Amino acid sequence: MISRKMPLVLLLLVLVGLLGQGVAHAQTPTNVIVIYPAAEPQADSLALSVFFVITDELGRPISRPGIDSVEIELLGGGDNAPVEAKFSDPQTPFYIALVLDASGSMANMMPGVREAAQSAVDSAPPGANIAVIKFNELAIEDDLTIIEPFTEDPVLVKGAINAVESDPNAPTCLYNALYKSIELLDETTQKPQERQAIILFTDGKDERADGTPCSQRKYDDVINRATRALPITPIHTIGLCADDACSNLRKEELRSMAKETSAFAATGSQNNMSEVFREIMEGLSSQLVARANVYARKGDNQAALSIKLHDHESPLTTTFSFFSPQDYNAPPPPANAQISNLVYDREKDIYTVAMSVTSPETLQKVVVELWDEKSGTQLPPAQEFENPEATLQFERHTDDLVAGREYSFRVKAVDQEGFLVTIGEEGETILAKQIFVYEPPPPPPPEIIIKSVQADFNAKRLFVDLETRNVGEITSYEGFIVDKETGAGIGEFGPTLFPGNRIEEQLPQGIEQAGEPRSYVINLTLIPKEGPAIKPAQPYEFKAVPPPPPGLMVRVVQALQNPAILISIFVIILCTIGLVIYLNRPAKKEALLSPLPRPPIDQTMISGPSVEAPQPQPRPQPARPVQPPPRLSLEVLETPGAPPEKKKVITTFPYVIGRDGSNFNIPGDQTLSRQHVEISVRGNKFFITDLESRNGTYIGETRLPPRTPTPLGNTSIVRLGHRTQLKLDPQA
Repeated sequence: MISRKMPLVLLLLVLVGLLGQGVAHAQTPTNVIVIYPAAEPQADSLALSVFFVITDELGRPISRPGIDSVEIELLGGGDNAPVEAKFSDPQTPFYIALVLDASGSMANMMPGVREAAQSAVDSAPPGANIAVIKFNELAIEDDLTIIEPFTEDPVLVKGAINAVESDPNAPTCLYNALYKSIELLDETTQKPQERQAIILFTDGKDERADGTPCSQRKYDDVINRATRALPITPIHTIGLCADDACSNLRKEELRSMAKETSAFAATGSQNNMSEVFREIMEGLSSQLVARANVYARKGDNQAALSIKLHDHESPLTTTFSFFSPQDYNAPPPPANAQISNLVYDREKDIYTVAMSVTSPETLQKVVVELWDEKSGTQLPPAQEFENPEATLQFERHTDDLVAGREYSFRVKAVDQEGFLVTIGEEGETILAKQIFVYEPPPPPPPEIIIKSVQADFNAKRLFVDLETRNVGEITSYEGFIVDKETGAGIGEFGPTLFPGNRIEEQLPQGIEQAGEPRSYVINLTLIPKEGPAIKPAQPYEFKAVPPPPPGLMVRVVQALQNPAILISIFVIILCTIGLVIYLNRPAKKEALLSPLPRPPIDQTMISGPSVEAPQPQPRPQPARPVQPPPRLSLEVLETPGAPPEKKKVITTFPYVIGRDGSNFNIPGDQTLSRQHVEISVRGNKFFITDLESRNGTYIGETRLPPRTPTPLGNTSIVRLGHRTQLKLDPQA
């Protein structure tokens, strides 16, 4: 007899077992348990109904787990993609055998057990057919004692429970009773989808009063009978403990029996029997069913059940086994095409599109179009694949794309009858669409390289050979040449139409008349059709070597080649010949007519007052105008601290301005370079040159390129670095 003062103990144990190869993941917060799968052959597929229940981390069934979707996937190789399954509450009949222990030890407990079992009937799942069976002494050849056969009427079920009485001194033939109850259920269910289960209640072991076994059947016989065919028979066990250790029960055996048949096990005292009965019955009411048609192989098959819940990132997954009476060949999936990869090659500036095609043998061709998303227009040409394969790939140029604009690749397909393939309920013809933004790398900076400068003194021409990179279309060019040593301007040229990478200019007079080899610096600027002017990274230095002066004979020959000189010499020769002839003409008449001698002339001079002859006066020569030296007014408008001089008139050039060691020092601004800028003169123009300063030289907002002379205007505001500002004003 069990004492009524037994403490309240309820141990609802977690059964994380699965049928066959199924394994429940104990570490996950919830688990899915497959009760059993029911397979029904169809003409072209196998209709699979998988009955399952979801439990929490303590093994308690969850009646409304919040399911998003369910998938069933056949395992074991082949092209078996997951199949979406429809899930719902089961609507098929549910046969439940309530097997109650009526042995002699239950005499005092039976009223409380009857009350607990009757209250649990109200929690039975819809459509439940419950049979009430009592057992104690039961031989293998005896029939079960069925108090009430399977019925949906809860009143009849409760009345049958109330009629169960224990038999004094009767043993507990547990295994025989369970074995025969399984046979009864197998005989009752007619279709695979019809469910069955046993709820076993006992307070003892399978034995007689003397401790010998009561049943001819064994534990293994019961398990094999419950699981040998589908649907299996889950055996839910309830054990009534006589003490805290439940020494009157084979507790682990009851747990194992429930686990191996995908059922629940619970033990408790007389005080909480109602709660234990109700939890077992609610577990039966928490069953769900997932239905899908699959294409299975003949024989045993393995499958995976995946359930996506609202509050879980990863699906709950378990495996189960089922039997197929024949092979089912899956039809080819509907034709479709997807963009599997879109890669942009920044170096080649092209897109590579990779696609996967489903059932390509049913297609005549696949067409990929490029669309401008903003304007809604297609950019031809479309890429077409005749008789496509399962994987396709092509490259698309970007010549007609605009940087920063949004485009899309759209995939269409044509079936063997010449019709566009459609998907979805609305018959959409675009099978795949991928939007992208064309973001090419920035173009490489334009580059000019002066390869050589040649001065041809004979032809009086200057040749400049260039190499240009990434400059686009050049329309014109201009430049100037300065003497490297003095900084004086030698010559300017342009703007002139750009002839190509070889420029030919008139040899500047300053170079032609130099008379000795000298070094010069050429500053060249190319003017493109679009964009800012382009200059070389550094001005180009070259040396002009004039030819040696010709000798005397060479000069004579060169002079004789001048027609004017030749004519002059010829005229002189003729005149000389004429004069000689004239002076040597005949003197016949002078010899015949000799004149008489004339009397001597008196040369006595009469003296008079002496007067000096007048002397010629020198004529005054006009004075040459004196060219004043160039003058430039320098005024410090802004600088840290007080400069040594606020204003300065510059008359000697080149003139260097800097922080220290220059012609004009501004020591208060530490951001200046020691020698920051140089001011030079060529012709009547002033030029300013940045001497590769650390913080730059600016006119307005334009930073001057280093080592490049830049002409100054009438009045120029020049900023040195970040903190010093000068005013430069040429003076007449």
